[in-house]
Amino acid sequence: MLFPNADVVVNPVLLVLLGLIVGTLGGFFGVGGGFLITGGLLVFGVPPIFAVGTGLTLIMGSSIINMLKHRGLGNVDFKLGLLMVCGTIPAVFLAERLNSVLEAAGLAGPVIRYVYVVVLLLLGSFLIYDYFKTRRRSDGMAGPDGTDGPEGAVSTARLARRVQSLRIPPHSLKLLPGRPAVSTYVRLKVSGIDRISVFIPLLVGFGIGFFAGLLGAGGGFILMPVLVFVLGIPTTVAIGTDLFQVIITGSVGTLFYALGNQVDPLMALIILAAASAGSQIGATATRFVDAGRIRILYGITVLSGCLAVALEQVAETLPGLESLSQVAAYILLGVAGTMCLIIAGLLARAVWRGRGATDEARP
Repeated sequence: MLFPNADVVVNPVLLVLLGLIVGTLGGFFGVGGGFLITGGLLVFGVPPIFAVGTGLTLIMGSSIINMLKHRGLGNVDFKLGLLMVCGTIPAVFLAERLNSVLEAAGLAGPVIRYVYVVVLLLLGSFLIYDYFKTRRRSDGMAGPDGTDGPEGAVSTARLARRVQSLRIPPHSLKLLPGRPAVSTYVRLKVSGIDRISVFIPLLVGFGIGFFAGLLGAGGGFILMPVLVFVLGIPTTVAIGTDLFQVIITGSVGTLFYALGNQVDPLMALIILAAASAGSQIGATATRFVDAGRIRILYGITVLSGCLAVALEQVAETLPGLESLSQVAAYILLGVAGTMCLIIAGLLARAVWRGRGATDEARP
């Protein structure tokens, strides 16, 4: 099938499969899936500039679809998301300035890839370490809806409590003359936090925004673990709020590429239609799959991304190894596809067990 804007012929069945994978993983993990979308389109032969532009558009579309699904499940903390965005926006511009300096020095590509590899390696390794460390303590304590249950469900519960209890001055601000001062502490009801300083979400948003701007991603792959392990947000709420954040932080890049006519709308429409179906599977699965399993599956997916980026860097650095770039893309798609099958299997098993329990309860 010919896609005129990108001027490339691609089998639409492959685009549908990519959309299903992106939608399922986005709904389950709460990430936009930018690294997966762009890598997949490059494997299909889409020109790089259109792969990036169309990929950004798809990130926005799939994140909106998944966020709406999670909103219906009550998993989105809009107050927390808006507070983080206030710190994210200036950090993105700061990171873009740093990228411009690195680009002028000819260091942007290698630095970004090395940082990406280190961040993904540390993040994926920690997620897997946390799962095995807390498996015995959390066994049987996480609810069937996927929430984190008791505080022992994550290894950093004590850290999260300390972060939530931090008291950062000023404790109140006088915004308008003649009006009483406004407290700088808020309650995040959806996240289950009774009192937290607004400066903490602002600092988290700033850090995520800086990494997002530096690495050219939505930042969702970092934000979800930060919300869980640093702020103590339940995993399902972290997923939904993460998607809300990705929508806002990635909107500017999508607009720029669309105005530059570097997006293929027909290609985006096909993938988004499939992603909407996949998102139903992924988001629904978070209600039935244990939160610890969600995190370890995410950790494995992150490590596959780390390996793919590392191979890409080797392919560009060492002569004669250009084929590793294709290998990297196939690793991304292969692991992502396997994760989708695992998620669908876990959901099917949970639904089957639920039906069995209902049948046994009937007189």
